[in-house]
Amino acid sequence: MEDNLKRIVSEATRLCRERGQKVDPNVAAYVASLEDARGVLERIAPGMTLEAHLPAEVVAAMGEHVAALAVDAKDPRLKTAQMQILMEVAYKQQRELIEKEQGEQAERTGMLQRAVTGPRALKGNTPDAYDKFYRLVVEAVCVEAGMDLAVQDPAANAEVRAALESVFPVSAVARFLTLPEEERLGQLSELARITTGICLYNRSLGVGGSALPAAAASYLPQSQRLLRDIARCTADVADQFAKLQALVAKLPPPPPAADPAPVAAEGSEGAEAAPAAPADPDEARRRQLNAEVLNRGQALQLFEALKADLQEGLAAAEQLDAELEGTVALVHETVGNAAAVSKDAVYPLFDRLGALHTGLHQELRMLVVRQRLYDELSELSAVPPGSVLAPPPSAGAKRTATTSTSTGSGASSRTGSAGAAAGGPGSAAAAANALAEQLSESTLTALDGLQNAQGDGAAGAEGGDAGGLGGLEYIRSPSDRELQPGLALSGFCPGTLARGAAGGCPLLQRANPKLGYLAYKDQVYGFATNADMRAMMDGPAELLAAVGAAVAREPLLARLLGLPPARPTADVHAIMQAMSGPLKVDFGCQTLVHVMERHIDKSYEWNVWALRRRALALANLRGKATHSTQTNESHFKRENETQVWKPREATSQTKATKGQAMPRKLQYVAGLRGAPDVKMNVVRLELDLGQPHQH
Repeated sequence: MEDNLKRIVSEATRLCRERGQKVDPNVAAYVASLEDARGVLERIAPGMTLEAHLPAEVVAAMGEHVAALAVDAKDPRLKTAQMQILMEVAYKQQRELIEKEQGEQAERTGMLQRAVTGPRALKGNTPDAYDKFYRLVVEAVCVEAGMDLAVQDPAANAEVRAALESVFPVSAVARFLTLPEEERLGQLSELARITTGICLYNRSLGVGGSALPAAAASYLPQSQRLLRDIARCTADVADQFAKLQALVAKLPPPPPAADPAPVAAEGSEGAEAAPAAPADPDEARRRQLNAEVLNRGQALQLFEALKADLQEGLAAAEQLDAELEGTVALVHETVGNAAAVSKDAVYPLFDRLGALHTGLHQELRMLVVRQRLYDELSELSAVPPGSVLAPPPSAGAKRTATTSTSTGSGASSRTGSAGAAAGGPGSAAAAANALAEQLSESTLTALDGLQNAQGDGAAGAEGGDAGGLGGLEYIRSPSDRELQPGLALSGFCPGTLARGAAGGCPLLQRANPKLGYLAYKDQVYGFATNADMRAMMDGPAELLAAVGAAVAREPLLARLLGLPPARPTADVHAIMQAMSGPLKVDFGCQTLVHVMERHIDKSYEWNVWALRRRALALANLRGKATHSTQTNESHFKRENETQVWKPREATSQTKATKGQAMPRKLQYVAGLRGAPDVKMNVVRLELDLGQPHQH
């Protein structure tokens, strides 16, 4: 898959470059995977998939198809795909950035800790050596506590040192060095937390705290401001989503599906090409509106996910801040006006203050990440050009005002006009919608029976999927305005998706919290109308199978609904992993074939006086001569060579070469073995061999 995907993306990128267009490789790869999930690759080359090796001609055809889709700025599906893949890329980049920062912080902290706790931490036994070691301890405490300002600012460094000396004076350095390395590491971390707690206590008294990084004082206002911005964007997107739903409701119902047998007989190409260009204008508009509904639904899901994440972080920060304020108050109560306080009473409180402040500082770093993600999402979730939601080009102030009023009037005016066009009053349509958003008598009766079955206990648990209500559990909504967090399908109605798949166009619709929820197989589902909930109660497995069919027909729904992709090749994480390596793109340039020769003399001079000056200079040069003079300084720079005769090699030889050796003395014991009457004797020999007279 990875090789085929890179080849297709390389071909699409090359074509876009030749046309002067810019395309993101991740977007091109995701579009190629989605088109493969839609069956485009099967139509181009029957029997071929991204898992098998693709021929060059298939890669070229698929690259041409992807290049044509990836640059269509007016396609809502392309904008949806960009939101899905680029937001995941943004999440990955921010995650890698945090990991890099944490790695650098851990590396710096570890280096200082090794310098403090190493075997050669104290170099010498002089006061200067002890002062240098203590400055190193102060730096290690500042870095571990996140007070980087105290490393550079002398005033902040003096404040941290004073706080540290109240806990760990210079006189305690000698005893500190006698501890094992593991115990010194633990005490160093504890010192960092206690020092941070003392600085926090001093700041509460108004006498310090300049070395502390901004925590709750800056986090809470910034996060609340960001939460308001996200909530505003979520409301805007939800309003756009409702307007598109109203426009879809105005269209006439789709015609009944044709007999699939004749369509299948025409071949796969005709079967896939027919939906691409519907002849019915209403059908084309329905497809366009559903594509825009999908785009707005994806934007709504991303904004809601970011909002829920920020709310969770804000709740954690408020809890940490409240606990920190309570701990500071407890420290004030413990210390009071006393001149001396027991260490066992106040040190644990300072330690807790430092830990809480570190947690708040981490939340502040996450706030920066969420702000970047919000900026990225705000840019990606803009209304596509050419959308029905986009304001038309202005032709005057009056026309713009009229268009904005008619566009922003909401679903009520459109619903009323739709009712008038259908021949019925608008109040009848509103009454029908109100009835659809209420549970009918039969549904209430079935829910009562379901709750009675749940009260029985074992019968409901062992029933499994037997019957229409088997495995279902009704959950009442705690709020009539907001959806319960953690809903399956990202809070969209499964019944609407199933009906859209049966009608040929998947349609998204948010669940209505007034109806309550149904739990099935550890998942909680919400429903838009009473009929959708009744369909779930009649056959949950069949309804969810229809939702799976809708996802198979439109692969973009998988990411939106939180479901696995229709094909493994369409998984966003797999695509990002495949595109993480280098991408090679073949790109050539062409020179001119017929180059016109230019007969231009670069040395031509048109000025006669310039020619005369050049001629006089040449004539003057002809009358000059070159002279050289030898001086004492140049003599020493001259290269001189001298040749000498080497001495002749001479040898002499004497008449004979003689040597002399000392006599060789040997000694051994005889008579150690043999008959009993044999006596032991010591034998001594002296061998005089190799003397000159013997040669």
